[in-house]
This record gives sequence, structure tokens and C-alpha cells, in this order.
Amino acid sequence: MTYLITQTFILLLVAALLGMLLGWYLTRLSAASARASSQARQKLLENNAVALRAELDAAKSTRNGLEAERQALLNEIDELKAQVADGVEADLDEIEALRGELADCREALAQQPVDVVDYGDESAAVPAGSKSAASEEIPSVNAAAAAAAASLLGLTSKARLADPPAAVEDRRAAADNLQQIKGIGPKIAGMLKDMGVHRFEQIAGWTPEHVERINEQLRFKGRIEREKWIPQARALIEAREAD
Repeated sequence: MTYLITQTFILLLVAALLGMLLGWYLTRLSAASARASSQARQKLLENNAVALRAELDAAKSTRNGLEAERQALLNEIDELKAQVADGVEADLDEIEALRGELADCREALAQQPVDVVDYGDESAAVPAGSKSAASEEIPSVNAAAAAAAASLLGLTSKARLADPPAAVEDRRAAADNLQQIKGIGPKIAGMLKDMGVHRFEQIAGWTPEHVERINEQLRFKGRIEREKWIPQARALIEAREAD
């Protein structure tokens, strides 16, 4: 009986020892697995941190580049504003100078003496001061005004805008309403009159050189050709003659 009890006790002790050994082994195995998993997770986090630092550095570099570009654009805008301001001021000064020269020309023309002679009777001289003499001398004054305007606007005598072709010239006739031509408004009509252009015949007789100089003086770019001022002027002349 004592032998059986002893054997049973020994077996239980051996089983306990085996259980302890197995538990210790399993615990170490689980700890090693957990440690390996933790190390792998830590390595992954470190890699992510490195990638994030690289992205942050790239973002900072991009931001610095954009900031430099923005500053360069601001500097360029400031320079353009300064250039525009200088150009506007220069244009205003030039316009004022041209206005002063035009006023001087008009004043000089107004003070120019005109000898008036009447030739009502072709066979005899008629005293000065009559009405028909004034009509004979006015064209010369108009020609002088046209020459002064052409000189002011930088036109050569070859391309004076105030002189229409001789076949259609009638300086004693009233000025036409240039605004009947599509594309000519009140402002442009006034500018043309300042140049000495008052009649449809003058526009109808423009040569390519006239058109080029008008475009230059009025700062047009092909507008006369696009809006067909010359054909319109000729059509208006034909309509007037038909009436």
C-alpha cells in the first residue's frame, strides 16, 4: 500500500515538473514571438517616420521654391507698374506738347493776313474786300492749315491728308458728316478734322500711304481696312451724286 502511494506521488511530481517545463517553454516561445512582432512593428514605424521626414523636407523645399517664385512675380509686377506709370506720364506729356503745338499753329494761322480780291468780272479788276474774293483766298488758308497739321503730325508733303485728289476737290463746299462712315465716332471724327480731313472725297482718295499714316497717327491697326472706310466714303459720294 505504501508502495502504491509512493509511486503515485512520484508520478504526480513528475507530471507537475513536466507541466512547469512545458508552461515555461510555451511562455518563452510566446514572449519571443511577441518580441519579434514588436520589433517588426517598431521597424515599420521607423521606416514610416523616415518617409514622413523625407516628405516634410520635400514639402519645405517646394514651399521655399514657391515663395521665391511668388516674390519674383511680385517684383516683376512692381516693375511693370512702374513702367506703365512712366509710359502713361510720358504719353500725357507728349499729348500736352502736341496740344500746345497745335494751339500755336492755329493761333499763327488765325493771325495770317489774307488779301481779299473779287474777280466777279473776268475782264476787269474788282476792288478788294468783296465776297467772291474771300472764297478764292480761303483755299490757300486751308492749304496752310493742312500743311501745319501735317507738319505737327509728322506727315510728309507727299502724304498730306488734307489734300484730296484734284478731280474731286471742292474746298468751298460744306464739311461732310464723317460719322456716316461705319466705324467713325464723334471722337475719331474730331481727330480727323484736326488733321484736315473734312470730306468724303478726301477719304475716298486715300492711298495706301495715307492709310498707313492715319493708322499710325490714330494708333489703329488695320481698322481702316477692316471697316472699309474708303469703299464706304465712295458709296456715300455716289449716293449723294445720285440724289
